[in-house]
Amino acid sequence: MRPVTRIMVDGLPLINQSATDTQPVVPSQPKPNSKISEDLPAIRLAKRNAPPSLVEPNRKTIHCQPRALALPKISEGNTAASDLVVRKESPWDTFEKIFECDLAGTVAVCVRRSGRRAVWAARQYPSEQADKVLGILRSIRHKNVVSVIECFHTSNSLYTVGKHQPLTLEHVVACRAFPDQQQLAAIMSQFLDGLSYLITENLHHTSLNCSSTLMNLDGEVQIARIDCCSIRPPGRVQSTDLAPIGRVMMELMQKYVKDDGVVGLDNLDRWRTSPAAIEFLSATTSASSIEELKKRLLTETRWATGDLIGLAWFALISARTFYSYTPPSDE
Repeated sequence: MRPVTRIMVDGLPLINQSATDTQPVVPSQPKPNSKISEDLPAIRLAKRNAPPSLVEPNRKTIHCQPRALALPKISEGNTAASDLVVRKESPWDTFEKIFECDLAGTVAVCVRRSGRRAVWAARQYPSEQADKVLGILRSIRHKNVVSVIECFHTSNSLYTVGKHQPLTLEHVVACRAFPDQQQLAAIMSQFLDGLSYLITENLHHTSLNCSSTLMNLDGEVQIARIDCCSIRPPGRVQSTDLAPIGRVMMELMQKYVKDDGVVGLDNLDRWRTSPAAIEFLSATTSASSIEELKKRLLTETRWATGDLIGLAWFALISARTFYSYTPPSDE
């Protein structure tokens, strides 16, 4: 009878494997002369899974809820108006004023003292208007109404800081170029959207005209001077809500408004090929809603903000802007 050899495996130690060994396994490259079979499966990078029962004793395990990768408001793409930051300090500790100019009121063009050196616009309001201005800023959020990124409140003043828009519609009026029907549609459509939004928020702009409406070099239009807004009774649109539309349109089409307040054009020949623009201007005296006005010009004429780029740049170069500049001290 032949002897039988038995191997006792219970006593043999297992091969140790680190619980944290999650390095990807990279297959070695075949030699140039080696022949690769077509039947081999596709090679993928994989991670070695550690045995669940093996835990490295020297590592600490922290038990907590998973954290978001970004702040909730930022990850949504837009900070809510109610989350407006108000800092109890002077803005000039954070920003450096370059110059002041007239852009829908006096604005200080500035840059941050550190970090990204983008151009910003700072506006100053008396401290007694702080609650009103902050209340409006926290309640509105529309692409055709001016907005801010943060505010600074001192004992004497409230400062708001927002994107710098280098033009107003007054610059377009002041330059020698006349907008065509497509450009008028691009301007007035954005203007009406901003005005319609203010009305739905029960706000009445008491000083709405070309000089209080901003425009940037990409052709985007925004209603500014929110400090001139007052609370209007909710309900039906009033004639006082629509009155600025005719004045802005008339000024864009002929560079001035009539002294007697009548809406109309003195030179119709210039707009002979733009009947929709004339019809829109005429309708501003009788329309009962903004939606009715939109049907006259804006639904018949295709437009895009890019249609205003050339006009915006020409207005920036040719129109004069009042400014003040104080050279920095040597101290």
